[in-house]
Amino acid sequence: MTRVSIITTVNHNVGDDFVREGILHLLSKQFGKIQPKLIHKHLPITTRPEFYWFRRYQVDKFFDRYHVSGGLKVSSRIDRMLPVFPWSDRIKACDMLVQSGAPVYWAHPDGDCQNNEWWKPLIERRWVGAARGRPFFNLAGGTCQRWGSDGSEFAEKPETLEYIRRFFDLTTATSVRDQLSVRVVGLAGRKVEAIPCSSIFAVDRLGIAPEKGEYVVVNYMKGGGHYTFGQEIDAKKWDETFVKFVDDLSQRMRVVVACHDQKEVNAIKWLFKRAEIFFSHDYLDYLKFYASARFGIMNRVHGAFAIASLGKPAVVIGTDSRAEMTNMIGLRSTFVSNATREWLDQQVDLLEKEVETFPAEMARRKAEAERNYLRLLSTNSKS
Repeated sequence: MTRVSIITTVNHNVGDDFVREGILHLLSKQFGKIQPKLIHKHLPITTRPEFYWFRRYQVDKFFDRYHVSGGLKVSSRIDRMLPVFPWSDRIKACDMLVQSGAPVYWAHPDGDCQNNEWWKPLIERRWVGAARGRPFFNLAGGTCQRWGSDGSEFAEKPETLEYIRRFFDLTTATSVRDQLSVRVVGLAGRKVEAIPCSSIFAVDRLGIAPEKGEYVVVNYMKGGGHYTFGQEIDAKKWDETFVKFVDDLSQRMRVVVACHDQKEVNAIKWLFKRAEIFFSHDYLDYLKFYASARFGIMNRVHGAFAIASLGKPAVVIGTDSRAEMTNMIGLRSTFVSNATREWLDQQVDLLEKEVETFPAEMARRKAEAERNYLRLLSTNSKS
């Protein structure tokens, strides 16, 4: 049995859980029986099994919020103070290491990707010099930049490009989930393959099959996404457009609002007097819920990917480059400022037409993506 350590988040963001489950599906297909060990990247000490309870009680949210001298987060300071035991540490003792999805390349005025919280403690401290021929895969990573970015901002940051080169060179193989990531890695002088996000295989890993479409799923985030990046976004206008659209659509068909966190639940309760809401603390529940969707109109990219993975069409309204992921599986996306009422109504008509044709198209795309992942894993199983 292959001991696989996964750098991910755990019960933190359901999208990350979808990505990780999809990767586990692919690893099982390629390598047979695997024993996954999870490392919550926001709390590097969870690579020590004796400290994994920190994550179980979610104290990482406390430790990761505060900084000590030199800008170092408390969680990283704790890791530096504690010894690493080779026989139990999840980086030291694994047969294979995997970095699971998420944005891994970013260049922002307030911080760049080389300053993330997990690279130095997990890779530089533990992996470098101790790989011993074990494979290290960076799978389904992506970017998180302004909408429409061409990646040129990375060219102005030599330290960021050096980090991207080092990250790439330390891995056995890398795949990315959007074309912007291909361009960014290219600026660092490396060539990488784009394959649709592994989240489309989570339902296969967990044995969840599509059901008859009973409702339309919509998802709302304030301002249309996590970040504005200084872009002109009229959050109030998006609120008004979304509320009127959902109210009118609810007169024609059953509409359920999927909320991926409590913040979204609170926002929906504030926006609507009455709304049917789906919310859970278990990512498995979301996949089962999405199995009975007819189609989706989403701010959450991985909500749309989960719906699509079950052969149901969806569209994404977003604010940053993560929405470019949708191009890889034939979904449409638009910048939130362009999501007018007319555009939304047009999408409903298009999605209704695609309900019958999309399952076959998605099955084809999933089969192709799986072949590409398995080829990548097969040809790079030795470092």
